[in-house]
Amino acid sequence: MSLVIADDHERERIWIKDLLTKHLPQCLPIYEAHDGKQAVELSLAHKPSLVFLDIEMPFLTGIKAAEKIIEKLPQTGIIILSNHSDEIWVRQLWKIVPADSAFGYVLKDATDHQVVEAARTVLEGDCWIHPRIQRILHRSEKGAGGLSEGEFEVLAYIALGLTDRAISKRLYITEKAVQARLKSLYTKLQIPVKAISEETEFNYRCRAINVAIRRGLINKSELETWETKIQL
Repeated sequence: MSLVIADDHERERIWIKDLLTKHLPQCLPIYEAHDGKQAVELSLAHKPSLVFLDIEMPFLTGIKAAEKIIEKLPQTGIIILSNHSDEIWVRQLWKIVPADSAFGYVLKDATDHQVVEAARTVLEGDCWIHPRIQRILHRSEKGAGGLSEGEFEVLAYIALGLTDRAISKRLYITEKAVQARLKSLYTKLQIPVKAISEETEFNYRCRAINVAIRRGLINKSELETWETKIQL
């Protein structure tokens, strides 16, 4: 067995390495990477049982590095280390992780016990999500922001400034269908929609973007990815 720890901050690598050396000595040796590209290279070379990936690293993000590692080493467990508790990051991770894969999402303010627990859980073939993220996802499942893929698509496109007609062309649906998705989006974001008049105070599209950003449903990284799709 072996492990890979990838983080562009040496302090974070030392923290994780010391914990795992003490509590999971059976998993040694531990290889260290200081960027996403090196993390992929070390993983392909040593085929570790578990890889810790900082979510924001030079050359490749943790999500992009995880995608490349999973493609070649589907049995390798992945744990994302992050300062972000936004739902969007977990959404990105779920997009690339096969349904039967083991993975974890650990916030960097986690306790030592939580980090070790996450490592053990993923090594056993299960998933571990930081409790604070679990609470956010639980609220989403109740409807307060748990968006369907269709609703998320229109959210991303209106955040980039596309009109209903432009969105309909890109998604191959009617403008009426776009408007139906927007209405559902507004409902889930708890934005009361009234008939538009001269007394209407809010632009509903802008309001939806504002609420989504504050709730962590979308962020700069995700919008950059969608903008690349538009330019293709």
